[in-house]
Amino acid sequence: MSYVNMNGILIKARNNKVAVGAFNIVNYLTAKAVVEVAEELDQPLILQTSVKTVKAFGIDEMIGFLKPIVDNAKVDVALHLDHSTDVEFTKACIDGGWSSVMYDGSQLPLKENIKNTQEIVAYARPRNVSVEGELGAIVGVEDDIFVKEGDSAHANPNDCRVFLNETDVDAFAPAIGTAHGVYKGEIKLDYDLFEEINGFAKCPLVLHGGTGLSDAMFHRLIALGAAKVNISTAIKIAYCQGMRSFMEINPDKNDPLKLDAYTKEAVKKVVEKHIRFFSRID
Repeated sequence: MSYVNMNGILIKARNNKVAVGAFNIVNYLTAKAVVEVAEELDQPLILQTSVKTVKAFGIDEMIGFLKPIVDNAKVDVALHLDHSTDVEFTKACIDGGWSSVMYDGSQLPLKENIKNTQEIVAYARPRNVSVEGELGAIVGVEDDIFVKEGDSAHANPNDCRVFLNETDVDAFAPAIGTAHGVYKGEIKLDYDLFEEINGFAKCPLVLHGGTGLSDAMFHRLIALGAAKVNISTAIKIAYCQGMRSFMEINPDKNDPLKLDAYTKEAVKKVVEKHIRFFSRID
């Protein structure tokens, strides 16, 4: 097994009508937890890092602790940069060692989004790095990108055709009504739109805002072509609540290693649940 870009694992997932989990990790502990579960279940994996997290550590420092984890993994693992709105920072992460990147120009006019995405694809492809693009506005907060409820917008199918034809991205995330963060109120997804886009898209589709969707919603979207499903908020909740739970159970213990071990297991449970579900493992 190896350190790979997303292409092979997403194409295989799309053909088999299953999905690969893309888990937003925040540090060494969460990265190890996610990879260990993937190894135990013998499933490929996408380790996802937000721009905010990468900047908190620094590109070199973060790749310094992530690369050995991935290189020693017993399954295929892609290291993906999520929701980068900065062309130069995206290139810097490609140079730094990320095997996959998402350039998010969804808040720009279509022509500018296409131009910037083309620049990233041209830079990434000779370096064997896969590229994800996005159209439409997904409500909620992701890596300091804030979209208010009334400002959300579903992807336009005609714009999607133009974008895909002109950028030749390796994966595509159309906005269909999902949200970043914790859902508030009724979730209304445009399944017909997702199916239509999947019908003409040559590349696999990506589902953002996976935390909080029902099993039935996941099943339907994966059947309609979602090959990559992003899980971020659920990891953060498991991590923070795991720490809180340990301290509530052990108020007088000040043992960082035991705290980390307990928290890691909490994260692993959430990851295992999602990977089993996406990959149809009983």
